[in-house]
Amino acid sequence: MKVGLIRDKWQRWQLLRQDWQQVPWLALDLETNGLDPTNDAILAAGWVPLKPPRIRLFEADYGVVKSTTLLSQSAVIHQLSSKDIAAGEPLERILKRLARQLEGAILVAHHAPFDWQFLQKSFAEYGIKANPLAVFDTLKFEQRRLQRQKDWLEKGELTLAACRERYDLVKTKQHHALSDAVACAELFLAQVYQATGSQKTSAAQLLQLAK
Repeated sequence: MKVGLIRDKWQRWQLLRQDWQQVPWLALDLETNGLDPTNDAILAAGWVPLKPPRIRLFEADYGVVKSTTLLSQSAVIHQLSSKDIAAGEPLERILKRLARQLEGAILVAHHAPFDWQFLQKSFAEYGIKANPLAVFDTLKFEQRRLQRQKDWLEKGELTLAACRERYDLVKTKQHHALSDAVACAELFLAQVYQATGSQKTSAAQLLQLAK
């Protein structure tokens, strides 16, 4: 068992030492009915793979979780109708598709700890193994970048929309899981290319910038 763990860690370390453009990334966004992964639930999930410098839109995926419960205010905010939710699919099916995409990839999300905590809880509930190489938080990356420039941050400076605006990215539809996943992917590429330029940078080095 220990030999297997050591081998897995070694392989992971070797992959993360590669140039960041050679490593697969997966941008993701979840819509939930609350902020507490212990008591709240996933309403929808959207994700899109990246092979820098390209966002692989043709491989993007999106799923609304089927439910028979009354439509909550959270669902309204996320622009989900009763019809959408009733015609959705089981969470387990969505999670299985996502787990396949996460294997060997680095998960990218805006405020990644939030999404990853919900996913870890849900994967565990269904006994699904999900093993991303690492997790990259575009919000944390931007927070650290701004804190190097000034002493304090204004309220709202770290929203996905505000971060995108600083990189002159176009406004997008918000509170839709797939749209936000693509928006996060675009932000990630803008952040990294601005930070690294033509300098050779490993995936591990990028991850350090988002901690």
